[in-house]
Amino acid sequence: MTTWDLIRAAGIGAYLMLFMTVAWGLASTTAPLGKRVSKASAAQVHQTMSTVALVLLGLHVAGLFADHFMPYSIAELTIPMTSEYRPVAVSFGIVAMYVTVFVLVASWLRKWIGTAVWRKTHLLAVPAFVLALIHGLFAGSDGGRAGLFWTYIATGVAVLFLVVVRGLTAGYRPPRPAPAHPSAGTRIPEPVPAER
Repeated sequence: MTTWDLIRAAGIGAYLMLFMTVAWGLASTTAPLGKRVSKASAAQVHQTMSTVALVLLGLHVAGLFADHFMPYSIAELTIPMTSEYRPVAVSFGIVAMYVTVFVLVASWLRKWIGTAVWRKTHLLAVPAFVLALIHGLFAGSDGGRAGLFWTYIATGVAVLFLVVVRGLTAGYRPPRPAPAHPSAGTRIPEPVPAER
């Protein structure tokens, strides 16, 4: 397997994990689709997927820097419109990277920045996904292949659907399932003695 294969695999994997992170985040907090999973479980799955996406993104960028066939400088990987190869599409990827990292760091700092600020920064996950989709479609060497092309279309449509459903159900937040164990203040009924 060549470095280029690893770069492509990491890039596609990062995109798919970003899709799953955004889709899970929207679905698990949207009234008709979510609320069947406890808040703690939904958050844990969401954080795990976003962390995997970040690791794969790091591998993708590091691979591009290390590759000798089409070497990228640090500036080309971090400053929009400096790449000689498809500068606009690469720039979409750079901006998507910055926005994704910003959203993740804000999530890690949620305790300190407060829920209200965290919610506002979290809204940027959808634009980051759209930028990553455009980057993959037009900068990736596999974007023109039928399987991957339709994967980009399907994931884009899925996120659009979830965003529309979320918008239509905004304000309606049914309760999540109760925890399996009774809380300290809950009175447990005593068993009824069997008749003799």
